[in-house]
Amino acid sequence: MKLRNIAYILFALAFVLAACGGTPQTAGVDQEAINQQIQQSVAQTVAAGEALTAAAQPTFTVTVEAQAPAATSFPTLTPFPTLTPFVVNPPSGGGSGSGGSSGGGTTWYGGEQCGDDPKYMGAIIDQVPHDGSAETIRKTGESTDEKLDVKWTIKNVGTKTWQPAWAWVLDGETINSDVPANKMLTLSPVAFTPVASGAGALPIGDTIENGEFITLGVELTIPASIDGPKPVYFTIQMALVGDSGTKFCRPWIQIEVIRPGMTP
Repeated sequence: MKLRNIAYILFALAFVLAACGGTPQTAGVDQEAINQQIQQSVAQTVAAGEALTAAAQPTFTVTVEAQAPAATSFPTLTPFPTLTPFVVNPPSGGGSGSGGSSGGGTTWYGGEQCGDDPKYMGAIIDQVPHDGSAETIRKTGESTDEKLDVKWTIKNVGTKTWQPAWAWVLDGETINSDVPANKMLTLSPVAFTPVASGAGALPIGDTIENGEFITLGVELTIPASIDGPKPVYFTIQMALVGDSGTKFCRPWIQIEVIRPGMTP
C-alpha cells in the first residue's frame, strides 16, 4: 500500500512540475499561492489513492455459531417404599368379651378394658380355662368331664368403688348347631362368687377399690348327648351389676361339645 501512495505522489508532482515548466512565469503572479495550490493537489491525490486502496480491501465477516446449552441430567428419584398398614386382630375362638348390647367395651382377658363408662369399668386380668385350650372342648357321656368351672379375675379400673351388694349374674346362653334338636340343650350355668353360689343375682360380698380385683365364676354341666355329626358350640356370658342395675364388664366363654370318637 505504501508503494502505491508513493506512486500517486510522484505522479502528482510530475503533473504539477510539467504544468509549471511548460508555462513561463508571469510577472506579478504570487508564488506563495502557487505553492499552496500544489500542496492541495498533492493532498487530494494521496487521499484519493488511500480511498481506492481501502475500497479494494476484502471484507471479512465473522460468524459465531450459537451453541445449544448442554442438557443437565437430573438424578433419578428413588421411590418411597409402600407402607403396609398395621392391623390389630383380636384373639380368635371365643374368650372373654363384651357380648351384650349394654355395658359395651372390649373384654378380652389379659388386662384389657371391659366397659366404656369411666365410673363402671373393669379389666379382666385372668381367665381359667383359657380360650381355645383343651379344657374348653368337652365330650359327652364321660362322667369325669360332666362339670366345668370357669373363673374370671376382674380388676376395678373405674372411678367408683364396687360395693359388696353389687351383683354377679348370668347374662345369656346361646347354642350354635345345624341340628334343631340341639337348640334345646343347655350347659345349665350356675354362677358363684366368694360368698354365694346359685341362680339369680349373687352379691360379690366384698368392697373392691380402684386397683383391687375379685375372682368370679360359673359352673357348667356338659349335656349327656348331642345329635348330628358336628360339634355343638355353647357361649356363656356373665355380667357385673352396679348401682341402679347398671350392667358392665361382661365376660364370656365358648365351649365346644363333641361325642366320643368325633374330631373337634
